[in-house]
Amino acid sequence: MVRSAPFATAAASIASFLVGMDVLIVNVALPTISRDLGGDMAVQQWVVDGYSLLFAALLLLCGNLADRWGARRVFVCGAALFAAASLFSSFAWSMGALVLGRCLLGVASALILPASMALINETNPDPKRRAWALALWGAGGASASAVGPLLGGLLTPIHWSLVFAVNVPFCLLVLGLCTRVTPSPRRAKRFDWVGQALALSGLVALIAGVIEIGALGIASPAAWTLVGVGAILLVAFVRSQAKVRTPMMPLGLFHVRGMQVALLIGFVMIFNWYGMVFICTLFLQNGLGLGAFAAGLVFVPSAFVTIAGNLAGGRIITARGSKFSITLGLAIMIAGFLFEFCYPSPIPVWAIATGLSVVGFGAAITTPAAAGVVLKSVDPAQAGIASAMFNTFRQVGGAVGVAVFGVNATFLPSLTMALRAVFLASALLLALILAFELLRWRDR
Repeated sequence: MVRSAPFATAAASIASFLVGMDVLIVNVALPTISRDLGGDMAVQQWVVDGYSLLFAALLLLCGNLADRWGARRVFVCGAALFAAASLFSSFAWSMGALVLGRCLLGVASALILPASMALINETNPDPKRRAWALALWGAGGASASAVGPLLGGLLTPIHWSLVFAVNVPFCLLVLGLCTRVTPSPRRAKRFDWVGQALALSGLVALIAGVIEIGALGIASPAAWTLVGVGAILLVAFVRSQAKVRTPMMPLGLFHVRGMQVALLIGFVMIFNWYGMVFICTLFLQNGLGLGAFAAGLVFVPSAFVTIAGNLAGGRIITARGSKFSITLGLAIMIAGFLFEFCYPSPIPVWAIATGLSVVGFGAAITTPAAAGVVLKSVDPAQAGIASAMFNTFRQVGGAVGVAVFGVNATFLPSLTMALRAVFLASALLLALILAFELLRWRDR
């Protein structure tokens, strides 16, 4: 296992980078793509949301598959599908074909992400080595937020297809590294078909409803119908898990205090971050008049600070433990949001970049610590599904954050007020999570 560890960590970190980059890189290219392939605003939105929807909805299923079929096997399948879907998207002849390609990329990402965490867990049994591996894994995802917009801005003028084709060499590198990784054990378990169907359909309906609220507004009956159907199906899913002998999501995991803290942190952090990025982008472009690429550059300092934070986080976890790291990271994030909220109007670009960097640094310390808590809280045989639960909460939090903060912006008289509301709400939510963590969770 020790020999496999460096290759598994490298493959997982590169894959984390790819999954994160593909969320962002297409945004810069979308106006050029629409000029070539056509399509109205709704179709363009589904080029972005088709990826996010399938990604979030399939995480639980794919985490379950990683536990049953083996993390390495599922991870390799995800990387191969990611390469194939990227090639398909780069040769898309219509917007419909591109949406299909993006949906396939979402499926591939759902296969990759929980399997990558499970692969790190099984190849790094020593807690110190695992903390460093998770820090590198987090740094891979963090670097995507800087590289994605920049790479998209550089490749799109050559041809928009390159923003998808650029994934292929990375996928081939990941697949090459996996040949040096020890195969994961397979575990024979009954497959919970009813639970899988309820979870998948419930998450699809819920996330699609949230996306439509963000697109159509809070008064949309169709969007709220989807949210309601999704909520009913997810309640039915939870009830079914209490009755079956081999549930796909053991409800006992929710009773573990470390898991409770990690899941709430995952949801709230991405809820705040995605919502903040969405409103900041609107403010920079519509409020300050920056172009899309110039607005993307504002986020670059935070991305590099986040990479440094992930690497520092590995040292902090090793030296002081997960609880200290999470407490410190949350406190830094709260300070960053309060700095943004308290800065007098008009808010300059440098102040936004500084606040984003402080928040990003705190998030970088918190995320690998929370991921480590997830892996420590469960039996190794459940690492895949536990990782999937953590990442599902994160992805759903991101979708809800964009919708909630987007609707909030429509009700307030200015983007400056909307931005301040986001900063204050984010600080208060994180303060509540920090209080919950200090009161409910004891680091062992």
